[in-house]
Order: sequence, then C-alpha cells, then structure tokens
Amino acid sequence: MLIVVFFGSLLALLTVSREAAQRVADADAASRAMQYAQERAEMVLADRRNPNRNYAYVPLQSASCATLSASCAYPLENPISGTNLTRSVQITDASASTLCPNPASGCKLVLVTITRSGRSLALVSLMLANA
Repeated sequence: MLIVVFFGSLLALLTVSREAAQRVADADAASRAMQYAQERAEMVLADRRNPNRNYAYVPLQSASCATLSASCAYPLENPISGTNLTRSVQITDASASTLCPNPASGCKLVLVTITRSGRSLALVSLMLANA
C-alpha cells in the first residue's frame, strides 16, 4: 500500500513539475519574441531617421510580402534564423488616423508581429510621421 501511495505522489509531482517547466518555456518564448519584434521596429525607425532613406524609404507593405524589393523593405521571415518563430511587418497608410499629427504630410502605421505555429507571441506597433 505504501508503494502505491509513493508512486501516486511521485506521478503527481512529475505532472506539476512538467507543467511548471512548460510555463517557464512559454514565458521565455514570449520574451524572445518581444525582443525580435522590437529589433525589427527599431530597424524601421532607423530607416525613417536615416537622411539617406527617410520616410519615403519605408514602403506600404502587406505582412506577407516575401522578397526584398522597393515595395517590400522588410520581408516575411519564416522562420527567423535559428528559431521556430515567424516575423512579419505590415505597414499601412494611417494619414486619416486621429493619431497622425499632420495628416496632410502623411503617417504610416507599422505592425511587427511574431508568431509561432500560427499563434501570436508578440506585437509591436508604431506610427511614423512625415515631418
């Protein structure tokens, strides 16, 4: 009887340990995903601020553009090198948004999304103004 109780307790302890390890792994993946999203958002901001590139360099693009081109400066990365994560950048015209400080000059909304197996892990958004 003591052996049955011991193994039952051991099984419960292993189950709890496995669930805790999964939660830690999920938190780590979310943290890495946010870093990858911020990294790409900073690249877009750097292009916007670069006097050789500026606002016009950052094109309107869908999240699914796949090949670097004039209309796709930030192609879909599936997967991000060395990971099982996907990074996409969507850039839309936000000139009509109430958040745009000068609608006549133009604004762009940038959404950087990191996903794993179709599930969103991180999202960074920023507004670029043509000032």
